[in-house]
Amino acid sequence: MPKQKLFPIKLGFNNKKYYPTKHNKEKFFLVIGRHNPHKNLERVLSAFALSNTQGHKLVFVGPFDKRYTPKLLKLTNDLNIDHLCEWRGWVSENEKILLLNQCKALIIASLWEGFGLPALEAMACGTPVIASDKGALPEVIADCGFLINPLDTHSIASAMNKIINDHTLRNKAMKKGPLRAASFSWVNTANQIEKIIEENH
Repeated sequence: MPKQKLFPIKLGFNNKKYYPTKHNKEKFFLVIGRHNPHKNLERVLSAFALSNTQGHKLVFVGPFDKRYTPKLLKLTNDLNIDHLCEWRGWVSENEKILLLNQCKALIIASLWEGFGLPALEAMACGTPVIASDKGALPEVIADCGFLINPLDTHSIASAMNKIINDHTLRNKAMKKGPLRAASFSWVNTANQIEKIIEENH
């Protein structure tokens, strides 16, 4: 049986909602998502404790999980960073857009991600993304963010330090992010599908 040819197609998102605002960047890193083990939040907390945070905070947006959230809260206490962590449930769309524009960077240190929609939303806002080098995230982010080894807390901590200290790298991500995110539109997705259909008929 002949090997089937694969056609990589970029997925899209509603990039009309997400765009850079005039809000200044504030001293916090943002994490969006459920408190599931594959989100790798324990290593994010350990990396944050290792990094030279210079008064920065970690803000978590996502629903609590009675199986895992208590362990995360205990870890913040053990690491003595509980005063630097904020835990929020799901927020409104407008609140999320505001947080994405205000944070220094979005952190997605997942052990795997199928697509990584929050990364696109952050890039569309001109916000740097610290992302896992696993799954689909490297393809989504390209050179518009900071890829890390999600199994290495020092790798995650190093990216946090770069965001805080390297203005050139941060500004590069802020300029290139919206352009990269704009290429992931549903119009482009539809055009790619039409082209593949035409080429195979």
